[in-house]
Amino acid sequence: MITSTLKPKKILAVADASETQAALQSAITLADTHGASVEVIACIEAPHDLSILSRLSGADPDKLIEKAVETTRQKVSTRLAAIAHDRQINLRVSVGKTYLEVIRHVAKSRCDFVVKKAEPLVGMERFLFASTDQHLLRKCPCPVWLQTSDARQNPKRILAAVDLDTRDAAEPETLAALNRRVVDAACMIAIAPDAEVIVLHAWDAIGEGMIWALSSGSDSRMSADRYVNEVLNARQQAMDRLLSQIRAEIGPRPRLVPRLAKGSPEIVLHEQSREVGADVVVLGTVARTGLSGVFIGNTAENIINSLECPVLAVKPDGFVSPLLRG
Repeated sequence: MITSTLKPKKILAVADASETQAALQSAITLADTHGASVEVIACIEAPHDLSILSRLSGADPDKLIEKAVETTRQKVSTRLAAIAHDRQINLRVSVGKTYLEVIRHVAKSRCDFVVKKAEPLVGMERFLFASTDQHLLRKCPCPVWLQTSDARQNPKRILAAVDLDTRDAAEPETLAALNRRVVDAACMIAIAPDAEVIVLHAWDAIGEGMIWALSSGSDSRMSADRYVNEVLNARQQAMDRLLSQIRAEIGPRPRLVPRLAKGSPEIVLHEQSREVGADVVVLGTVARTGLSGVFIGNTAENIINSLECPVLAVKPDGFVSPLLRG
């Protein structure tokens, strides 16, 4: 039995134009596992040339929008019936920018998990996360799972990225709590019977070059190796403590697999996601104090733009979307 502090109660699926409705199917599978409810939102953005369309068609702009809303409602309802069958799912059709309407709906309805199909970048074989997705990753107050049409609904290999360097962190308690939320989220979507969560930490011995520069002769190699081993041992112990605590609470499933890789997070996570064949990468977005809002960190954003698989992004505890601030 999977237990998680991030166990969802109400999941919001963002409808898209495809027949597969990958986000909805993933949301239903996740809801069935955790006993959650599902809501669906479809968003219509008024065209920039609405006034021209109105003039040429002779129809009032509001009537054109109403027609678009009704057409969208009918199309999405038909897809819902084919996928959800007899399940009752509330559908909301909103007019406005998708990320704004999703975040507003999350706040109003108290949805605690969002699933959306990732937007492909036109002309590229692999997908990148376009503007709507980036806005959601930065500003949505709850976890956001960006899915792809060919991804597993019940992922088997989940790569959870944690930062165990709490000693040098500006907010070590916040970072430790975020690590836990990342692993909890990974465990929460690890619903396949043979699923495993690979907990990855990208580490580096940043003082190694300094030791080489300050040491002399045969002492250089020995001192550098000793320093690197000390850093690695410290990170390994931090990993062991994190996983021991989680295992004690969730039991043997899903299987947690520790993995430490030397290098920068941007490079390591990209390489490791390919090497392990990750179905999903779960990572936390980093809080920056002293700013008017809390945004996704540059490192996390660079990582996300380099990945070739679905992403689940988790916010720090206490995150308040800048769009919802009074």
